[in-house]
Amino acid sequence: MRRKKEEKKEARAIAAEKNKIYKPGECMKHMTIEVHPGLSSEWYMAELPREAARGGARVSSAAALCDRNLILWSRCVPTTLSDQLGLNSKEQCDRALYVQLADDVAWKVVKRELSAHVTAVRDMAACRLTLVVFGAKDYFKTTGRKTLNSSRKMMTEIDFEMAKADLLVSAECDTVLVETPNELGLLIVQFTKAIAEAPHKQAKRALDEQAEFYMRGDNKKCVRVDSNGNGLSGLWQQMVAILPNSSLETSRAVCAQYRSPLELYEALQSPDGVTSLAEVPIARSAVANSRSRRLGPEFARKMKTLLTAGDGNILIE
Repeated sequence: MRRKKEEKKEARAIAAEKNKIYKPGECMKHMTIEVHPGLSSEWYMAELPREAARGGARVSSAAALCDRNLILWSRCVPTTLSDQLGLNSKEQCDRALYVQLADDVAWKVVKRELSAHVTAVRDMAACRLTLVVFGAKDYFKTTGRKTLNSSRKMMTEIDFEMAKADLLVSAECDTVLVETPNELGLLIVQFTKAIAEAPHKQAKRALDEQAEFYMRGDNKKCVRVDSNGNGLSGLWQQMVAILPNSSLETSRAVCAQYRSPLELYEALQSPDGVTSLAEVPIARSAVANSRSRRLGPEFARKMKTLLTAGDGNILIE
């Protein structure tokens, strides 16, 4: 018996440690941004180390990447978990960014090679890909100053939009535009956070889909309750206030007499519980110098049915 308790305690500890890898607020500590040395040395990547450190992730040099413009992610699993659960110490993520300058994209668009090129990179990386185009706005500004004698065939904005649409349809690759090193660094960190929290959100979504209705979407007039129990009295008061034929004055009177649902439930178990509840005085706060009224036997009877009925399908009339 003691052995089983120890095993359950150990299993709970392992599960809690595993959840930290995916838990929001903790998951970024286990993420590594893998960047090719050739890309990390570019001037437009200068802000990435600072933004990554601010977000809590690490940047690692990965010279073995199949393309120098790729950015990949990996999740580091603690040694204790990898040994106990048989997991790999490094978990590769199935997303990648492909960073290209607008000038480089222009040549591929003009030659109609962008979709084929990105598809080849996606297949080599073996993961879903997002194309990041740096400096597109500045590129189109400079093209307006080109002379008619220029030997370079420039990409127009219409060509670029059509190429992005073709890329999305044929290669299932979306496109993001950034204009400054700071925007690029922030974008990479935003992707890092989304990838880090994805398993936690997917598990939460799977749990929500098991319910008959979406509980997280029904959040109107909610009462916040913290881990110390602060807010429970307000929640109990609101529960009574939203009942049919109830009001704010009614809920205040009931909650002043019975501090919790359990206290009211136990009181209704006694033979005179309904009578005691019916005699609860309710002040008429909106009318000056008026006498209080009683809760009444009808409302008291409905409260007893609501709290003590064993059949969940019973109708309260």
